[in-house]
Amino acid sequence: MKSLRYILIVLITVISMTACEDLVVENLNDPDFDTAFSNPNDIKGVTGGLLNRWFQINQEYDGPGLALWTASDAGTCSWGNVGMRDFGNEPRKEFDNKPSYSNAVITEDYYNTLYSILSQSNDVLAQTINNGVEMEDGTTDMVNAMAYFMQGLTLGYLGLIYDQAFIITHETDLTVEIPASPYQDVLAAAIASLDKSIALSNSASFTIPSDWLPGEAWTSAEFAQLANSYAARFLVYGARNKSEDNATDWGKVYNYAKNGIQKDFAPLADDITWYSLYQTYSVYGGWGQVDMYVINLMDPNMPATFPTSGLFTDLPNDGMATSVDARLETDFEYLSSCPFRAERGYYHFSSYRYARLDTYLETWTEPMPIFYKAENDYFIAEAAAHNGNLTEAAAVLNASARVLRGNLPEVAADANKIYEAIHYERMVELMLSGMGVQFFEMRKEDLLQSGTILHFPIPGSQLDVMQMDYYTFGAGTGVAGEDYSNGGWNK
Repeated sequence: MKSLRYILIVLITVISMTACEDLVVENLNDPDFDTAFSNPNDIKGVTGGLLNRWFQINQEYDGPGLALWTASDAGTCSWGNVGMRDFGNEPRKEFDNKPSYSNAVITEDYYNTLYSILSQSNDVLAQTINNGVEMEDGTTDMVNAMAYFMQGLTLGYLGLIYDQAFIITHETDLTVEIPASPYQDVLAAAIASLDKSIALSNSASFTIPSDWLPGEAWTSAEFAQLANSYAARFLVYGARNKSEDNATDWGKVYNYAKNGIQKDFAPLADDITWYSLYQTYSVYGGWGQVDMYVINLMDPNMPATFPTSGLFTDLPNDGMATSVDARLETDFEYLSSCPFRAERGYYHFSSYRYARLDTYLETWTEPMPIFYKAENDYFIAEAAAHNGNLTEAAAVLNASARVLRGNLPEVAADANKIYEAIHYERMVELMLSGMGVQFFEMRKEDLLQSGTILHFPIPGSQLDVMQMDYYTFGAGTGVAGEDYSNGGWNK
């Protein structure tokens, strides 16, 4: 594959705020750039829109979220929209990475938009850090903390989703060739940026403006906690298999998570500029449903795959599960029929949909949870268990939503029971919160069905633009256990 040199395909300026169509890397040594982007109000204005842009592409209908949801067997859908059926097909198929693929948008737009947001984050830091531009209203620390945070989020999700990416920051020398870096290095760069955001937030005093982040206010101390939690998320979910999971630096995970969020990260929807189509189409009537794999976790008497007969009468109690977990009643809704097309496979069928987000469907102006405090709790518990402190791990789980919402019995200080409980909670309590959470969990535990891709390749359209060789993954293409699953819960 060729290296990257000056991918100056589209230049994002202060005026151009829309997602671009090509990978963006700006030449920050261009004197015209310094002139156009030197006004502090312009710099602050761009910074204020970064989090919204990232949220919207992460929660977009035609982003990777819905496809990864079905690939993880957390959700199911036989409709062909945005890769949901393709990624839920059994057996799994090779991913079509050609620009002509009908659902190429799910990986191409996501990749391009992340780079567009990264580019704007770099624009801000190039002026404030490199050139010393100060905000006239004394908010330079807040601007820099947000820009570093967004630099970290964009690099982090490139590292979670793709096998490789180009690490571009405001410190990158664009006069030399920039090779694509493996996801491990991309994630490390993301965490380095988050560390800078954490340091700035902890040393400053500010409150994130509501037009930057609507809903509950986030102080500088709380913003530092949010960056800590994302650093923990990237460390834990970056593993492509169980071997990499075991090799995770659990000491670092523990430190980040212990300094993590104490409340849910859930921007408030306004149904205009803040909304979540990922959380809409996964639960809206007639669209996505909860995979039977999850229902089986809650009620082991229920099969983890819908009967090949396609008959609800071949399920215990016509598919109506029972569970000691109170969340089966509060968060899930039984359905006595399934709208999916039978000829596409009864394995797509389910007798449940997710109901926890129904209030959002009614008003469209509810908080949209993308990082529950419970998720951070599970990072602490998992890290404590890996570090040998089973008593603390059990105590954290027993003080979490697992008991508080689920009314489940307390977990014993036993490693296997603790890991089993954490997996259960990520599939049940964290359902449809952070985009990709269930996929990342199944991936690191070697539970994705055999042949499922473990990450996307660089999108085919970008391979064409950069004159790189075509490649893809899935169903035997790539390296087994590194690019596609050779394990699987149903193996």
